[in-house]
Amino acid sequence: MRKTLILAISALLLAAACGGDSPGGGPGVSGSMASVDGATTGTNGAGSGEGDTVVELGPDDVVLTAGLVRFDDCDTLLDYLHTEYSARVGPWGFDGGGWFGPMPLIEEEMAMASDDMAEAAAPAQGVATGATAAPVEGVDFSGTNVQEAGVDEADIVKTDGRRIFTVSAGRLVVVDAASRSTVGSVAVAEGWGRELFIDGDSLLLITRSHSESGDGSETVLQRIDVSGDTPEIIGTLNVQGNYISARSVGGIARVIMRYDPQWNFPFVFPQNETAEDVAEAANRAAVLNSTLDDWLPHYTIDTADGSRGSLLVPCGNVHAPSVFSGFGVTTVMNVPIDWWFDPSMSTAVMAPGDTVYASTASLYTATTRWVDTDRFDDDDEWQDAWRRRRTSIHRFDIRGLGAVYESSGEVLGVIHNQFSLSEHDGYLRIVTTVGGPWGDESESQVRVLSTDGDVLTEVGAVGDIGRGEQVQSVRFVGDVGYVVTFRQIDPFYTIDLSDPANPRILGELKIPGFSSYLHPISDTMVLGVGSDADPDGRITGTKVSLFDVSDLAAPREVAVWTAPDGWNDVGWDHRAFLWWAPENLAVIPVTVWNDWSGAVVLRVDDGTITEVGRVDHEVEGEEPGRTGCRRLTTNDLATTDMEDFSTELEYMISDDYGAVLACESGEAGMTGFECYDEPFFVDEAERLGLLRGDERISICWPTDAPNVIVRSIVIGDDLWTLGFEGWGQFDGSSSARLHANDLQTLVRLAALEL
Repeated sequence: MRKTLILAISALLLAAACGGDSPGGGPGVSGSMASVDGATTGTNGAGSGEGDTVVELGPDDVVLTAGLVRFDDCDTLLDYLHTEYSARVGPWGFDGGGWFGPMPLIEEEMAMASDDMAEAAAPAQGVATGATAAPVEGVDFSGTNVQEAGVDEADIVKTDGRRIFTVSAGRLVVVDAASRSTVGSVAVAEGWGRELFIDGDSLLLITRSHSESGDGSETVLQRIDVSGDTPEIIGTLNVQGNYISARSVGGIARVIMRYDPQWNFPFVFPQNETAEDVAEAANRAAVLNSTLDDWLPHYTIDTADGSRGSLLVPCGNVHAPSVFSGFGVTTVMNVPIDWWFDPSMSTAVMAPGDTVYASTASLYTATTRWVDTDRFDDDDEWQDAWRRRRTSIHRFDIRGLGAVYESSGEVLGVIHNQFSLSEHDGYLRIVTTVGGPWGDESESQVRVLSTDGDVLTEVGAVGDIGRGEQVQSVRFVGDVGYVVTFRQIDPFYTIDLSDPANPRILGELKIPGFSSYLHPISDTMVLGVGSDADPDGRITGTKVSLFDVSDLAAPREVAVWTAPDGWNDVGWDHRAFLWWAPENLAVIPVTVWNDWSGAVVLRVDDGTITEVGRVDHEVEGEEPGRTGCRRLTTNDLATTDMEDFSTELEYMISDDYGAVLACESGEAGMTGFECYDEPFFVDEAERLGLLRGDERISICWPTDAPNVIVRSIVIGDDLWTLGFEGWGQFDGSSSARLHANDLQTLVRLAALEL
């Protein structure tokens, strides 16, 4: 039966390749496709019948796949879902063996808005007579640190150079930069992981939340008018699915969400082996009896005119990969930031996704091919399949209000993150890694793809990058690419991409540690932020490197700044990094556990890195480590050789993680630590001669809630930093702290508890 169903799917996709309606003139599947791994290829009707070509693929070949098909009506879509997913259900529900790489994504064609909306959403030209010129980003204030100029990324804080907007403890707060004071706030949707865009006096807030229906996840979009002192919510849209990411070009936001309907089905499970056939039949019946309500996300919209809801995505805007890419639905909403919500301006792909890249002209999504582990009898077979995973790439034209599907392709390997992709002069450059993390066989390569009709075809490639290592960071700058890999030593590669058909590795620099984020600061200098490491590859702290790339064949590390025992998350979230070009300043959040947490300000000039100073959000007198007690250290011990230790107390004193205090009556505690009196250690302390008078022993452990800085902004002469106690920015539980420091002296000017 499974073979019959797969043949039925093949026939359906072949009809799509023919580009027309289904037999008999009825509605069919539109679009183009090319199946993979030695199957028939074709585009827009060409390549069917006698023109079909069987392609034999080797493990290193690129598969050219126009991989998305579109459904003309709801009946055809539902038939596809029944056929495809009933073939993948068993006695325990859907096949559970699917694995995905850590770097997928997906998006699609969306309906074009009306001419009236286009006119209304167009940015205003010029400045009204008599009006004060608006502050200029990059000159008067800093914006979000983004991958591509002109492509904004949603973030937890935004500024227009006059006001600062962020969410604190469930409220959107507006801060006036000139007076350094809060001017208004409004309660927003409950949730966590909030991000926002600002366009003039319109703000779009995106919130991750829970749902009592569907797969349990929900994304809440709120349009907020911030023209007055008090923000006003003018529209709320609740959508089933988990928020992934968002980009904005010209005031049009593309919001990407993932929905997992596979968890919604009322599957039955066998109590023993003899009941498996019965359970499988019942589960298949559940799939075949499903409706579109079971598969596609729903929405509810609330405005001043009332509330309404329905399926989010019109059937005609739903696509499916020609090769099964895993369970889940990725939805893209097209949202003008200063206009009303229109749920029909959405598209969906029947595949999961979690990575997005966009230039000003194109939006790309990449999905790592699904690996069905149930197909393999032993670990060696499935590990080989894992090593040979492929990444599907889909391109959309976003030069208008919509996102129009243009082309697709597939390459061998997996990507690291969004910086692994870059579009330049009509070419897509992509860094992928093949092989697994189990041994020395991994290798990375740069491939250059070009659009040929509706197919992304490879025009050039270069490999043998970081053999036996994993990619840590990638950055493309015009015709040059930089790739950092790491296992024990950091190879920093420079790649010439001036000839797309013949990319070349020009230089390689091996240094300790690695850069998890690369930021070009000039045509000849690149700043790397990451981790320091010893010769064995053990991480020892935070490291900032300055690379001179004036000679691409011989890159040099010309300056280094380190924070031993420190760590930063810039590689995980590049928006935490600030480069203020007018002053040649880099601001990097750093935490040195048990010691200090804040932001380090570095001046990068004339081939040097100089620490200007540090800012933090500590309250004066409450900095971590302050105590009225006497802290015992190894200087108080007769020996520091652990082989000579005779008591547990000696080991605790020599351990840098906690603190051992000798406290007199009336003294207690240490800021930033939880402390407990330990009478058990008094006798040991007396035998070691560590106590004076009536002192008692107190053992202290650091709390898990440092005052962490997560973002930095320059407005005029002020350096603003946003922070939370602990990790409150993730769960939305903590109040935010917004501090202003003088950009030159770093003296604190204001401390706002939002």
